[in-house]
Amino acid sequence: MIKERNESLDCLKGIAILLVMFGHVQVHNHMTDPYLYDVIKSLQMPLFFLISGYLSGSGTKVESIRQYRERMVRRAVSYLLPFFSWLTVQHITDLPRAWKTIWFRLDYGLWFLMVLFLFTWMAYSAQLVQAKVKKEWSFWAVILGSCGLVLAVYLAGVTFLSPSLLVIYLPYYVCAYFCGFYRELFRKRVPDVFLRVFSYGCGLVFLAMAVLLDLVTVTGIVMLGFQTMASFLGCLAVIQLVRDWKANSVKSKLAWLGHYTLEIYVLHYLFAAVLNPGKKVYTFWTLEGLLYSAAAFIVMSLMTAAAVYVINHVKWLRFFLFGKHENNPPAHGDGIGGKTSWTI
Repeated sequence: MIKERNESLDCLKGIAILLVMFGHVQVHNHMTDPYLYDVIKSLQMPLFFLISGYLSGSGTKVESIRQYRERMVRRAVSYLLPFFSWLTVQHITDLPRAWKTIWFRLDYGLWFLMVLFLFTWMAYSAQLVQAKVKKEWSFWAVILGSCGLVLAVYLAGVTFLSPSLLVIYLPYYVCAYFCGFYRELFRKRVPDVFLRVFSYGCGLVFLAMAVLLDLVTVTGIVMLGFQTMASFLGCLAVIQLVRDWKANSVKSKLAWLGHYTLEIYVLHYLFAAVLNPGKKVYTFWTLEGLLYSAAAFIVMSLMTAAAVYVINHVKWLRFFLFGKHENNPPAHGDGIGGKTSWTI
């Protein structure tokens, strides 16, 4: 892991958002496949949290209260503004109920943005403590304490801010933060050959788990453990594939797509079933199902691209719906949109 600019992280984001898009074509058209969707579900959002955590760990750290305040304001604009703007737009006829529901069911809206904001807040708060205490252990004490608090709240049955989602995705963010923070140590101590063999071996184990286990439905803490392990194994294999993938036009196009992950994330699912107003149920592994999936994906992609183009050319819409404007570049370590400046 080196501090140079290349396309690897942007490419990973491009792959992750394509998985999200295809997964929603299946879900919104009621045609999920028990094996393919297990693979998609295990990789799509864990990849985003791994990327975000790694960028946060490898980026510049908060060193003062002023810096902490400025970064949290930027993150609120980038994540919370689109989160609440789209909630308002989608539930304009029933806003009181929507705003009441969202605090206890984040998946009622664009949950990823709120969860990522909370993880970022935890990381920046721990960085601020470390800057004041001037001891590295203080950062990890705050982070691990926060993890313990989230788990305790979840086990206590509290539903405010959906701690069930935090419990599922916090391990990816924290582990990736650790890898980003100690990236030079990993680079020196772990030979590339060993990492390559280990990663592809993990990929084979992941595929076996996707066939043998249900990696979608969480039925208890044991099953969650297996699902988390499978996601880590699968993501490690995908990351290694991207690392080994030499620069070419396809990788460049995926990296370009990775610059628009936030815009695509907040829009694409609105168009996932436009070709199926009658809610016909297709069988995926049939000629009809495959052709419909391809057509639905293409139409959804074109409509999403058109909507992104229009919104990006209206400044106030771009700000409120995407949390962006020309004079406000993405905050350092952004894992969902904009260009990244770190590689893996």
